[in-house]
Amino acid sequence: MVIVSDRAKAIARACEIVFPWALKGICYYHLQGNIIKDFHAKEIMYMVKGAAYAHTVPEYNRYMDLIRAAKPEYNIKTSNIAESINSDVKKAKGYPIPKLLEFIREKLGRWFTKRCEDAVSLTTTHSRGVEYILAVRSDYAASMTAERIDTWCYHVKGGKRDCNVDLFRRTCSCGVYDVEKIPCTHVIAAATATNVLMSHYVCDCHSKLCLYSTYAHPIYPKAGSDSHVKKQPCLIPVEKVPPGRKKKSRWLTWLEMSRKKNNKPRKMHKKYSCSKCGEPGHTRPKCVAED
Repeated sequence: MVIVSDRAKAIARACEIVFPWALKGICYYHLQGNIIKDFHAKEIMYMVKGAAYAHTVPEYNRYMDLIRAAKPEYNIKTSNIAESINSDVKKAKGYPIPKLLEFIREKLGRWFTKRCEDAVSLTTTHSRGVEYILAVRSDYAASMTAERIDTWCYHVKGGKRDCNVDLFRRTCSCGVYDVEKIPCTHVIAAATATNVLMSHYVCDCHSKLCLYSTYAHPIYPKAGSDSHVKKQPCLIPVEKVPPGRKKKSRWLTWLEMSRKKNNKPRKMHKKYSCSKCGEPGHTRPKCVAED
């Protein structure tokens, strides 16, 4: 389980109490908007992307050094960002808390059921996404050369850089396989040279069985009634409610707006032509044609 949220102290305390074993992370997509809004550092976007997608510690440190050199006051680890399901529970935000929780439970229950059924219908060993990644990487691995170092170690040449692969320890010097637990192009090339199926080196967490187990546990609704709850009058909130309708939707960031605009054709300016001579580039008051 991974919980993605902002750095609110209340959320941090709740996670430590309820889900102390869960990992915590931030969303790179929203991190980009945070960089522009708070630090006005659009010029370091490519550096942040490199640090976010780095698969090795030296590569990550290299990008972080570049970021600090370009923007010393910026620290990628202190961004106050969040990724949530706000859009999916938008219409239920005005409900009482019990109704809101029940709405979320029903939605998660439908999601779990659908994904569980999808996992059962799989005809492959791994999920569809993993199978697609393996197919793409296999095409790239076909052009690489694997030189045997010893029984399980290979030096793979080709691609962006040459790497050392240890099939026994399941490591690759590129760092991709160590992080994703999905064979990179170097591991696939080495496995092909050893006549071993590349699917043997895919972590069990990407298997069909593991995918099914993730969503197999149903989310049950609350049974019984609330008759044991002591009824008390609902008092008026202490805080002052601002005038106007309460806002449910957040403002879209410039990244989200630009992504939406890219899916639509840009508005074309109307081309005017003269109503007198019919030629484009000018209108009737500026027409120089003879009567």
